Amino acid sequence: MSQRTVSEWSGVSAGTLKNLARIGLLPDADGLRPHDVVLARVASALGATRSTNRDTQQGERTTTAFQRDWDAVRVVMELLVAADDPASQPDASKVHPRTRLVAFPEHVALVQKDYELLELSEKALTEQWPYHVLPIGAWHAELMARLAGAFNEEAQIAA
Repeated sequence: MSQRTVSEWSGVSAGTLKNLARIGLLPDADGLRPHDVVLARVASALGATRSTNRDTQQGERTTTAFQRDWDAVRVVMELLVAADDPASQPDASKVHPRTRLVAFPEHVALVQKDYELLELSEKALTEQWPYHVLPIGAWHAELMARLAGAFNEEAQIAA
């Protein structure tokens, strides 16, 4: 899948995609796959490129955030790859539309049930943790709908 298409479908700029590749959260432009649309949205929403000095001036907060970003992308990638694997169990191979990624400053969790989200929200309130809730299932469903449509990347580029 082209960088242009991933950028357009994810709403993440080409420059940000390049930065995500530079820090290892996404493949280079010529290696992008359809599920990278969702991964780019996750990384961008978490501010994964917030520091351009990560390699040389990592503070404790940057290191922690970088590890959390890696964990978030890894967890979502594992979910999406399992969904695409024909050897997976039929029920396990689906990404539930209500699947959400909950990202805390130091860790992430995938939830599907509202009560799970409520429990994590209550814990965050008690611990005074900021957190993000990302609609992974909805983003995946949107991607699958686009891929199921008459998508012809070469024709789109030529237009």
